[in-house]
Amino acid sequence: MTTTSNKPKILIVGAGAVGFSVGYHLHLSGTDITFLVRKGRKATFDSPQKLYCYDDATLKNFSDFNVIENVEEIKPQQYQFIIITLDGNASRTPEGIDMLSKMGDIVRDSASTVIMCGFGSGIREHYLQVMRIPEDQLLRGILGTLSHQSNADLPVHKPTDPKQITQAIVCYKHPTNGVGFQVETNNKVAAKQFITLYNRSKVSRCGQVSPAMFNIFSSVGFPVYAACDILGWPNFSTVVANKELWQHACRAQGEIATLPKHGVVGKIMGLMMGSRMTAKIHLKMERDMLPLDYQAFNRFHHGGEVRTQDVESMRNSVVEGQRQGRQMKALKELLQRVAEHEAASQATLK
Repeated sequence: MTTTSNKPKILIVGAGAVGFSVGYHLHLSGTDITFLVRKGRKATFDSPQKLYCYDDATLKNFSDFNVIENVEEIKPQQYQFIIITLDGNASRTPEGIDMLSKMGDIVRDSASTVIMCGFGSGIREHYLQVMRIPEDQLLRGILGTLSHQSNADLPVHKPTDPKQITQAIVCYKHPTNGVGFQVETNNKVAAKQFITLYNRSKVSRCGQVSPAMFNIFSSVGFPVYAACDILGWPNFSTVVANKELWQHACRAQGEIATLPKHGVVGKIMGLMMGSRMTAKIHLKMERDMLPLDYQAFNRFHHGGEVRTQDVESMRNSVVEGQRQGRQMKALKELLQRVAEHEAASQATLK
């Protein structure tokens, strides 16, 4: 469909779990949403769609949005915000680079602000270099909800109705603080404008994160997921009970947090986020996210969809640390164990 309303207009690049989750809540805020999808995929994502909400065990109707397949359909000054949902690895593929370059040509001399959702060391610099846009035209965003495609085949816990899951394109669960999305504040004006738009939904909130904290958030958590992967993604109490691996992963986490580029904030986090505190955070998350199965979600997401992004980020952290004269011993050993686990898994499949 095509709209001619005077509503604020937002383009979302990608119609996956991130795109539909944030798009739905922006739609509730009275925002005009358009999704840019791969060629030949328009009919799959066309309006209307349903989303399943674990928060209240209901299906949500999402309609009145546009779907386009070609970057050429985008006009300069058309969108106030452009949200790019590619992960860090996809953003560096030839296809991702081509798309970012074309988007940069469109928004470079416009008033549009780009919000990128990819994680990983150096990914923000990658966007700036490929898109050739000013730093204040790029914000980073984090999806606060846990959101997955309905075909993810996760365990179903009461009161979730599996029949409703099959009707949805995406399923999501808010954390207990209700923050569904967060943006960094390197451009305070643009960040405030987006937060104001998002919060009009009244059912989901947008928070703000300083660039320093964002740098840490985008890289520090991957060793924990690596430990879960090595153990086969059991519940978190089982992961924590493997004291040798758990403490090793937390040491690797500390090595990343205390990299010089993270400054004082990283040093403080490195001191605070030991094995006990990290365990407490994830065990609480596992409880709070029910009826969504937290570790099954992590297996699907960090063990599958974005695993390449996670591993590449840890490798980049090793390179960064060694460049600064640090051994990064725990992180290097953890990456070796990840590689050995992956090799063993591949051998089993043959």
